[in-house]
Amino acid sequence: MCIAVSFDDAVRGCARALTHQAQWGRRGVVVLLADVAGDRAAPADAEVRVLGLAPGAVGAHPELVSRLRALIEECAPAIIYAPAPGAADPDRRAACHAVASALASGPRRDLAWYEGERSHRTPVTDSREALAALSAAKKPITDALAATAVVSTWNKRDDVRINLESLRAQTLPFAEIVVVDNHSSDGTAEMIKREFPEVRLIEMPHDKFGACETFNIGFKASRTALTAILDDDIVMPPNWLEKATARIEREPATTAILSTQVVEPGMPEEYKHSKSVNEERYMSTFRGCASLARSRALQEAGYYDERLFIYGNERDLTCRLLNLGYRVLQYPGCGVFHRTPFGIKMGKRSLYYHARNAWLSMLKYAPLADLARMPWLVVKVVFRSDKREAEGEVRDAVGTIGIGKSLRETKGAWWVVTKAALNVFVNIPYCLKHRRPVKSPDFELPIH
Repeated sequence: MCIAVSFDDAVRGCARALTHQAQWGRRGVVVLLADVAGDRAAPADAEVRVLGLAPGAVGAHPELVSRLRALIEECAPAIIYAPAPGAADPDRRAACHAVASALASGPRRDLAWYEGERSHRTPVTDSREALAALSAAKKPITDALAATAVVSTWNKRDDVRINLESLRAQTLPFAEIVVVDNHSSDGTAEMIKREFPEVRLIEMPHDKFGACETFNIGFKASRTALTAILDDDIVMPPNWLEKATARIEREPATTAILSTQVVEPGMPEEYKHSKSVNEERYMSTFRGCASLARSRALQEAGYYDERLFIYGNERDLTCRLLNLGYRVLQYPGCGVFHRTPFGIKMGKRSLYYHARNAWLSMLKYAPLADLARMPWLVVKVVFRSDKREAEGEVRDAVGTIGIGKSLRETKGAWWVVTKAALNVFVNIPYCLKHRRPVKSPDFELPIH
């Protein structure tokens, strides 16, 4: 099997090898990532599969690893030819890393790197050896730009596997990957130990911890200048870290977090292409499923407020960062696919924490004038039309998208909201103790 970005790559890099296999009666397979085969003859009459990715955007495709793995499993080739490590072209470099990641946890296969008309054979026996084949091609990086990936998970074994495969395939590798497993009962921890031995796994003693606490444990475990804040059910394209790192490097030290683009199932096309969610701008929160942060800024701000447990923690942390003089940049230049459907998650638990935490955070950080406006604005959010949400009117407060639907469809929703309100009253002393109104011009209420 030959993995090639273009038809010309396949001809130059693999024609001789495929011809040799044809002489022995073995029909080869050419996988073209970004080219169109058309009526051109394949080398040695090999079968041609076309993935049809956009030229120049192979590294931005979040499903590159999974699609290659599926093809490899289907064809079961004895040897695979892929672009050589260290290629200058970003598409070829992404293909190289994606192939290595796709092979890392599978059965033994031979892997050959090709460059031009030359190739050399590298047998792959396990995940460590597959990844070690790329070590010579790792882009030199200073300590100031090294990044640790932090993932918090609970009972999402299959999602975590796909996630970690995509983290392995980064053209700019993570210095370390840390996974905090909240005592999953579905075999998540065992899978990570077996298939991803390079991952630093932190296992919690029971599953009663909130996401804020487990993420904080991961943040504190990061030993690099940068920390990637990642949900367990995202799929990251091979160029994510390379592009995010290059962008944050151009920012002043006061830019604490780079919040990248997120695409989710059910996301309306109008929202996906809305100007407000696709422009570089400083914002009052960040997407916790795929952001790159300066580790020192996270530490200085005190990480997530564990009292929040889950949901709304990104905006709460951003308020403290703004008070410290930091900023958060929305960067649409790279992004991930998030497997969780678009909008607020339906159900009592989600509704309770979204409603409660928005008030807790604003009691701590909203200026009095804004705080006085909140009740009226909450009413407007509840009765906001689906059409207005789909068109991108909500730029940052994605936790409010679908809140009206949740109130209509969640059984006992108004009792859930009442319990949330009662808990807010209980926490008023805590909020007043930590109250630090935000004066930064980047601040916005969790409405828009």
